[in-house]
Amino acid sequence: MRRIAAGLVVSLLPLTLLSIPADAPDPVKTLRAQVVPGRGVTISVVTRVTADGEHFATLRTTRVAGFRKGGLVETEDSNTSDSPVRSEMLDEDVLNPTRLIKAKGAYYSSGGETARKLPKGKKWLRSPWPENSPMDVTLDLLEPRTLQVLLATASSISPRAAKGTIYTSQIPGQPLGGEFERGEKVRWALWFDARARVTRLTTAASQQTNDDYELGLASDMRFTGWGAKVTIKPPPKDLVVNAEDLPETYD
Repeated sequence: MRRIAAGLVVSLLPLTLLSIPADAPDPVKTLRAQVVPGRGVTISVVTRVTADGEHFATLRTTRVAGFRKGGLVETEDSNTSDSPVRSEMLDEDVLNPTRLIKAKGAYYSSGGETARKLPKGKKWLRSPWPENSPMDVTLDLLEPRTLQVLLATASSISPRAAKGTIYTSQIPGQPLGGEFERGEKVRWALWFDARARVTRLTTAASQQTNDDYELGLASDMRFTGWGAKVTIKPPPKDLVVNAEDLPETYD
């Protein structure tokens, strides 16, 4: 009886994994091999936000990410957003284009709500705390454990693509910006190039909010330029003001 039970367990393992040739590159090992100081990748993402199935906003980000010693990742984001309800529910400043830089242990923001807080002649705000980025409401695939847990939950997988469903509680860090309950499901799909490097990740999730409407997030991320030389630099000092030097409290 025990032998029969053991055989059943083996038979219930993700059989789709067996469809990958033994000599095919491992996407997780490939990703770890990309994390080389001085190198990086460009990520473009479009996120569609819905409320009760109705379009609420579209968020677009282009991120240049550079790897540094000790596993650190420095980034430069260019963000735009649009909404059909901008005149009804959203402050115009929220929808203005923004730029965000994370470099040398500090965070810099420009445009958007930040612009009206800056003194004349200054373009950037320096802060020890990060500003929210549209990239935050996606999954952090530059963390190799994220890719590992996604592939472990795949319902189908091949050398060039995979898809599945995972709970947010299984994903490292703060998936989807921490906006969702830890037990919500996320539908995902991945695409790889011939060298097993990630070229695309799509995710979709929804949950009921405290205001009793259904919030939906659907993101499409594209990865290009793996291994390119990347240097993320802080903005020019003469254009920067520190958050603590503003005439009013910075929130």
